Amino acid sequence: MIKELDYRANIFAKHLKMGRIFNFGVLMPKPQQDSYYWLLPYRGIQKAQEELLSHKVRANFFFFDRYDEKSVLNTGRRLMKTNPDGLLTAPVLPAGFNRFMADLPPELPVVFFDSYLPGVKPLSFIGQDAFRSGFLASRLMRQTVPRSSGLVAVIKILPEDYHIAGRIEGFLQGSRDWSGLRPETLDLVGSWPAADTRKYLETFYRKHRDLVGIFVTNAMTHKVAEWWKGNSGKEKIILIGYDPIPRNVALLKAGAIDFLISQQSERQGYEGIYALFRKVVLGEEVRNRIMTQIDIITVDNVDYYQS
Repeated sequence: MIKELDYRANIFAKHLKMGRIFNFGVLMPKPQQDSYYWLLPYRGIQKAQEELLSHKVRANFFFFDRYDEKSVLNTGRRLMKTNPDGLLTAPVLPAGFNRFMADLPPELPVVFFDSYLPGVKPLSFIGQDAFRSGFLASRLMRQTVPRSSGLVAVIKILPEDYHIAGRIEGFLQGSRDWSGLRPETLDLVGSWPAADTRKYLETFYRKHRDLVGIFVTNAMTHKVAEWWKGNSGKEKIILIGYDPIPRNVALLKAGAIDFLISQQSERQGYEGIYALFRKVVLGEEVRNRIMTQIDIITVDNVDYYQS
């Protein structure tokens, strides 16, 4: 009869009867880093946790320093001492994370969001197609730059991870058929204070007066926009960057940023907790890749956009 009716035990009901609490460890950068970008996925994780409180799901946050490889290991080891039922993490420092992942028990369900590690197969990766988003940015740049010739700066934010590299690769691939425009990659350390960033960019601009566009590969778009906006007399350029954090949105409305590309970061955190819930609590299969949309935000639609 069980076979004929395709009966399956209700795993969740069984856990509920036992009073089981499910603890999911969250290993991610400090929310205030990268211009408060990490608040976006943090909010998504919190939202999912609130919805799943009745299912006895808890998210335990462990924050590491985005600019310190050792912090990944130290924070990750503290997390593992809590014996989590699953792990949600953003592996944005590849060297530190490769070492950390090597020590994890093979049976622990792991979900990546925001970035990934080549050669590592988590339960699921939730994020954007970095290459395609960079390719899209190159198309936007080509169609909107004010002049038919000149330099387009590609700002690579350091320390670099694989999804930043993917965006740069996509942008450069998309620029191969440009005529009259030439891209040049410029390294910028993400932890630099604003004064150092302005000085560095000003030195670059003195050598490249034919600058017509800038592509910033992460949420620190506002740092470049504030430098450009604060110098009167400069000609119009096209500035494209990432993520609707408050400072970026304000500069988008002020006309200093032309386009923001959203990777739906809040949704990434939200989907990450639900992926662990479906696997660990419900015993269901989980898609190994959950790709978020590539959204283009402009001054005309930003007030109606939800990340």
